Amino acid sequence: MRAALWYKAKDMRVEEIPTPELTPGMALVRVDRTGICGTDLEEYLLGPVIIPQGMSPIILGHEFVATIVEDTTGTFAPGTMVIPDGVIGCGTCYQCLRHEEGRCAELNNVGLQTNGGLAEYMVTNPLRCVPVPKGVSPDVAVFTEPTAVAVRAANKIPNIPGSTIAVLGGGTIGILCAQVARAFGALRVVVYEPNKVRQEVARGLGFEVLDPLNPSEMSLYKDFDSVMECSGVKDSTKTSLAILRSGGTAVLVGFRPGQESFDLLDFILTEKRIVGTAAHMWDVDISAAVG
Repeated sequence: MRAALWYKAKDMRVEEIPTPELTPGMALVRVDRTGICGTDLEEYLLGPVIIPQGMSPIILGHEFVATIVEDTTGTFAPGTMVIPDGVIGCGTCYQCLRHEEGRCAELNNVGLQTNGGLAEYMVTNPLRCVPVPKGVSPDVAVFTEPTAVAVRAANKIPNIPGSTIAVLGGGTIGILCAQVARAFGALRVVVYEPNKVRQEVARGLGFEVLDPLNPSEMSLYKDFDSVMECSGVKDSTKTSLAILRSGGTAVLVGFRPGQESFDLLDFILTEKRIVGTAAHMWDVDISAAVG
């Protein structure tokens, strides 16, 4: 089969490699579509970042939809389109037993710590696959995993119905977070994005859009009930807190290394909350995203 193999930063090669061997308890799937996440771009440009040192070559891709070729468990018939889970925990630790595999200390992310979806075929656990509803095309279904990330982020926010939410960053995850927040009943969702193309996408979906690089636009609102930070840019936590009302919640979705500083006394006195979120739970967030 053909696969796109990551060797090192700025070194990816499409090669012919053996089709993975099907083992008992697993399913062989044909990959229909694979999305390219910002994490994949970061690994291509700067990696290894999350990819462990020495794990090269590896097949990237954790946002994918696939069709069952053979399922040794009989869970799915051949030809069934599914969303395989890309977050694989050990299955036995405190976090895994509470369906929080994303916090597992032995976590294996498909496409980062084990081979992913930038290939024609892969082997996956059918018991951790969600079927795609009939009538949904692969071009739409491929957005399931990033939508599940947005669902998990939104579930970190208390009392969304009737609330006001700012989304910092209008990339794929930011737009999906905005759409999920609106679907969850937010009264007003404002997207902050400097890129003109992304601004038009957000406006086309009916969102109010502001430019975070324009001081006059940044000063328009200071009292959002919640902020979903999806940009991952420098000082974005400080920006989130600056436009958040007292008692509000900032959910950090965008990944960024390093440290940030903000006014701790003001943070305490205003009783604001900062919540981190990463990945998703396959049996809750993936299912909700598909539904």
